[in-house]
Amino acid sequence: MDLFPPLRLITPKFGNRPDECEDDCRVVYPVRLGRDEKKAARFALADGATESAFSRDWAQILARDFVERTPDLVSDEMGDLKAWLAPSQESWDRLIPWSRIPWHGEAKTRAGALATLLGLTIRRKLVSSPVLHWSALAVGDSCLFMVRRDELFLSFPLDDAAQFGNTPALLCSNPTNNGVFPEGVQLAKGTCELGDVIMLASDALAGWFLTQHSAGEKPWHTLLNLEPAQWESWVNTQRQAGSMRNDDTTLVVTRIR
Repeated sequence: MDLFPPLRLITPKFGNRPDECEDDCRVVYPVRLGRDEKKAARFALADGATESAFSRDWAQILARDFVERTPDLVSDEMGDLKAWLAPSQESWDRLIPWSRIPWHGEAKTRAGALATLLGLTIRRKLVSSPVLHWSALAVGDSCLFMVRRDELFLSFPLDDAAQFGNTPALLCSNPTNNGVFPEGVQLAKGTCELGDVIMLASDALAGWFLTQHSAGEKPWHTLLNLEPAQWESWVNTQRQAGSMRNDDTTLVVTRIR
């Protein structure tokens, strides 16, 4: 088994420029999947919280660091995840132009930026084995969906549109304000099957997906039939119809072949 090359689609809030988008997604896709870190497929989707300062930069750092130095998703030790997060927090602190922050914005900036994070790795445990194993980490409300034999097999970490709210768990760039551990961090793992469809969706799209599914629809059909050139127009149509929140919207798709 192997992966189809992933597809990444992202669009900002309606009315915003692409450089104002606070979502970020990264993918590392090796030619051959193996058992070690260098031969694992790695996916990350981070969504910066608008109410915090420099959250776009924080989301970019989290997504980048997940795929470049993926944390241990096998261990349930929250201390390991805190240690993994520390260099990312230091990177954020270094990029802030502290000397140019106005006095009225300093307290907000020093409180730290906030973002959700959804990360996924896919690899083999044995080089000789065809079986692919996946591990996922979620903080917040971006969702991992797995479709198997044309049915929704996995929805992680949320599985109902009613679970979306205004206060998702968030990772903070200021370690003293990072109260998300351990309750806000969720881990999951499993094995892939031939033909599985894997999707990572930021919260607005994930909410639309689960609403459609609860109504008896198969929303993955709609997403898989979209051409990349149709993506932004389709998202804006859903926003105008009131079926999707006007928020930065990201989708990553791959399949097991």
